[in-house]
Amino acid sequence: MGAMQNNSAEKNRKTNRRGSVDNKKRLGALLGGRKDGEADWGECTSAKLHAVVILITELGGAVTIGLSRDKGAHSLTLMLDGERETLWFNRDADLDAELDTVVGMLEVNT
Repeated sequence: MGAMQNNSAEKNRKTNRRGSVDNKKRLGALLGGRKDGEADWGECTSAKLHAVVILITELGGAVTIGLSRDKGAHSLTLMLDGERETLWFNRDADLDAELDTVVGMLEVNT
């Protein structure tokens, strides 16, 4: 019997496309929904953000900070042990007070 060739890797390369397929169009669609709102993470003290980052990473997690697409609300996403929770704060929220609450809850678990 002759040796059989495994062509599945070559076949997958041709049919399984990841990544750079029309990224310009995707990025344009992503950025197209942006509007000028009032929410701004620059309104809180950097020490508060720093504390959240330090505490969540000490637990082995990660954090992302963002805005809603219309820039009308702040988002803080905490990821830990395969779980993810996004906290939303209105544009007029007291971000320092909100982050104090997050820090307090994270400190209990570190």
